Amino acid sequence: MAPQNLPAQLDKPTQAVLLIMSLEEDTVSKVLRHMNPEDIRALHNLAGKEYKTDSTALARTYRDFLNDAQTPILPAGAGTAYIERLAQRSLGSDRSRSLFKESDHEKPYSSIEKRSPEEVVAVLENENPQVIAAILAELSPGFAARVLNLFDMELQPKVLAKMAILESIPNATVNALFSAVEDQLSEVDSGDQITVDGISRVAGILSNLSIDETEDLLTNIGDEDPGMVLRLRRAMFGFEDLINVQGRGMQSVIKEISNDQLVLALKTASDTLRDKILSSVSSRAAEILMDDLAAMGPVKLSEVEKAQQEIVDTALRLESEGQIVVAGRGGEEIV
Repeated sequence: MAPQNLPAQLDKPTQAVLLIMSLEEDTVSKVLRHMNPEDIRALHNLAGKEYKTDSTALARTYRDFLNDAQTPILPAGAGTAYIERLAQRSLGSDRSRSLFKESDHEKPYSSIEKRSPEEVVAVLENENPQVIAAILAELSPGFAARVLNLFDMELQPKVLAKMAILESIPNATVNALFSAVEDQLSEVDSGDQITVDGISRVAGILSNLSIDETEDLLTNIGDEDPGMVLRLRRAMFGFEDLINVQGRGMQSVIKEISNDQLVLALKTASDTLRDKILSSVSSRAAEILMDDLAAMGPVKLSEVEKAQQEIVDTALRLESEGQIVVAGRGGEEIV
């Protein structure tokens, strides 16, 4: 049978055959793994024909393939359903369903953030601190901080203190308040629990407030729970955050700690933070630090973390005293 002359405008099946047959076998085998049996059989039937190909036909095929690859094949918002459909074809219904929980598709509480903070406060202001804490814990830290700022000053620390001790929230409680805000959802009686890291949530909110507001709230939280303040400060500021200490602030921190503490803390420090610390001391002191670090044998991670936390606590104290400035703290820019 004589080879067929390719038409000027190649159809998609023919282009697919040409593309597949022009690739290396290893590449083709990987492609075929992702195709269903019907499509592979169709390719097989087409590949049995003899085609009179030339460089122009192949170039046209590659060009069309690249154009298709760069053109969205789905309308906006349809990607989720498309991926789920592919997963079902590849993995089966049961296994694919287990990959996509309802919470992956829709987080109803996030729609609260489409409203103004004033609207949210109008709904929540008559609720008790525990309930307000449960709702704010589900919102992004930035939005929650704006909502919190609108509450009475006496109520704010009570809400944060309640949020800090949260470990789980009844779904029914959160859904009921969401219904009050949106007036769309009905109250759901569910025994399910949502895992919440209350300390991290409060720390995130405080980090989006000004330094003065944060310090006032921490003072008031300390009246509610003295031990909570240190936990919150540590959650808001970690050892690697020292990279954000401004100007000569790092020198002030280093003056407050021992050389042994510093060497031990540098054991797991990032290169960026290590360079910042070394650049804050004299060349001779930096050389001694690096020599001591190189000579240090294996140490317990807990000892390193303890030394780092002691340095962090020192930096937090200096910041609260106004002796150092940390960029990005309190949601404020440094100029």
